[in-house]
Amino acid sequence: MNETTLASWVSRAKWAEKSAPEDKDALIARLTAENAALKEENKELGMERDVLKRRMVLWVK
Repeated sequence: MNETTLASWVSRAKWAEKSAPEDKDALIARLTAENAALKEENKELGMERDVLKRRMVLWVK
């Protein structure tokens, strides 16, 4: 990794941190909502996977 690349990433991260400060309550609320959405998506994908497995078994027979 080039030294200038790392320095660029660090400066971008610092700039992004300064430009969009977020209080802890808003951050917790956002992360809680994101976590709930991801859990729901994970549940749905799991059900889709199970359906596809069953369809594959029936198709192979």
